[in-house]
Amino acid sequence: MSEHLAAVAETTKLARVLGISDPTELDFLVDLPPAALRQYRERVTDLLFDRDAKRMKAIAAASKIVPVAISSKIAERAFGPVLCAAVAGAVEPQRAVDIAKNLTADFLAETAVLLDPRRTAAIIAAVPATMVTDVARELLSRGDHITMGRFVHVVPEPALRAAAPVMSDPDLLRIGFLLEDKTAIDRVLHIVADRVPGVIRAAHEQDMWAEGIDLLDNIAPHNRAWIGDITAALGDDVLDALITAVARLDAWATLLPITSAMSPDSLRLFAQRPSVHDETILTAIITTAADHDLWSQALPLIDAALTTDTPDTVWQTLIHQRDRIPAPLLTELAAHARALGHDQYGDQLQPLGTATH
Repeated sequence: MSEHLAAVAETTKLARVLGISDPTELDFLVDLPPAALRQYRERVTDLLFDRDAKRMKAIAAASKIVPVAISSKIAERAFGPVLCAAVAGAVEPQRAVDIAKNLTADFLAETAVLLDPRRTAAIIAAVPATMVTDVARELLSRGDHITMGRFVHVVPEPALRAAAPVMSDPDLLRIGFLLEDKTAIDRVLHIVADRVPGVIRAAHEQDMWAEGIDLLDNIAPHNRAWIGDITAALGDDVLDALITAVARLDAWATLLPITSAMSPDSLRLFAQRPSVHDETILTAIITTAADHDLWSQALPLIDAALTTDTPDTVWQTLIHQRDRIPAPLLTELAAHARALGHDQYGDQLQPLGTATH
């Protein structure tokens, strides 16, 4: 599941590089490895930037002898965003920032669309927080989450904090989905921690669960518990929609590590949802645990479902799927069933060739 979502994000960014307005035209590529798609995108970018590398360096060198104010006017009125983006990587970072300070947010946004973060990271890191905010506002007014996502990992935390208020909750979801470096997700979560409930509600209300599930798939283990607890506290409608989306996207391998990190009370709320007791859902959970060796993550949810007021479907599904369950675990489940007074289920779960009492 995570590979598929990553491939979708990559084809979205690749469409931008290739000048394709509708990313779905590249849907035939989403079954390819995301790393291969990214490598191809970077090679295309390198080809575009390197074809006139010598000329760009010459222009950058010439700009050093021109006062900053004049360089700014030349950049906006003569060069335009395309040439400025091509030259940017060859200009000394602080001088590039000084020139940018005299440019409009609109022009900077048009230029940012064309920049390669691998070549301009030092420049972006030196841009003042107010300028980052102005450019972010302009990009978002155009619905450009791709450019935002490509630069988050090189923007310093003070600038991210300053820009965060101009991003709506759906914006945060979309930008997170398109991040160039997914390890930046945890840094962003730290900055917008108070907005996580709103971000999850946005996933529910605007049917952006694919983006939300991708976020869950990429957060660090230490963030799973509090995000899981926040999700559980948002109510039955949100939980039901999440379960439905996870089933539709076959994303239990992403959600089980989250549910296993929940507090007992939050996990109980999740396990009580009727959909968790649906045999199709339970079978998918067991299949995922077996196929991905996620029994330690699946068992807390299964156990919580077994201790609700309606455990029979859970027991019956475990029996139907017993061939997928390791023998030691079957023994534990059989003993657990008897301890709860369900001897009939315990006998059926007992591994073959072992004593039943």
